[in-house]
Amino acid sequence: MLSSFPELSERDFERIGVSNRHEADDDEDVPAMAVHASKAALERANVAAESLDFLILVNWSERRYVPDIAPRVQELLGARKAFAFDVGCACAGFIYALSVAHGYLQNPRFQRGLVVASDYSRRRVRPGSRASLLFGDAAAAAVVGANINAGFNLVDYELGTDGSRSDLMDVDAENYLETHVRQRELNELAVSSLIRAGKNVLARQGLTFADVDYIVPHSGTAGIQTMLAEALSLPRKKILTNLPSVGNVTAASIPTALEHFLRDGTLRTGQLVLVLAVGVGWHFVAGLIEL
Repeated sequence: MLSSFPELSERDFERIGVSNRHEADDDEDVPAMAVHASKAALERANVAAESLDFLILVNWSERRYVPDIAPRVQELLGARKAFAFDVGCACAGFIYALSVAHGYLQNPRFQRGLVVASDYSRRRVRPGSRASLLFGDAAAAAVVGANINAGFNLVDYELGTDGSRSDLMDVDAENYLETHVRQRELNELAVSSLIRAGKNVLARQGLTFADVDYIVPHSGTAGIQTMLAEALSLPRKKILTNLPSVGNVTAASIPTALEHFLRDGTLRTGQLVLVLAVGVGWHFVAGLIEL
């Protein structure tokens, strides 16, 4: 279901940065959204679910002790040959999962896998709060492996964690996301963390931020997007985000943005793209991809 906010003033839109966002219907849970996105990715890559060696599900919004959600997705897809497990790391989870998949694919035992992010983050924010206007629900997936057309090639990645910041956000007794820091401070930390991860991965490749064609950060907030462009002294158009049209879709932010801009022709084969994300924990990650 697509929700829009025609009643927002221009000032409110500038602060929130979202004019539309998707809200999962009552019968669309995390596995259902994951299966829908996975089937689309398998069809694009012309790969049968039965041939998958592994399946990694990224999710923070429906975490549980047992069981993991990934086995349910595996069964619904019919990917019975694949081993399947969950990964958390909130908004940074997709890049973490790609790095795990990359490791498996160095072993000749594993030829292809599926990385899928599925979050209904709207159910983890208090109704009527400002956050309820920011967060959306989404799922996206990528098939990875040798000779697989996933739409991109992972050249290098950077993973970082700062456990001293692990208390910035959590989920309260009612299962709603709760922030223990002012938004300005959170934005500043997010931007410095994104830049740190990006610098590290680019330096290993002998590159700078100016050398990549585009930067795709996880959707975050409008403030983070603006502050990132200013901190890097880059043209705003070089930083791509679909935040206004989908909201902050947390773990699914990176893959949905890539799909969006590949589909509209902004991203094209041969381009070099830097993807960046931070996640509650505190995680900060970067991926350098070639289209």
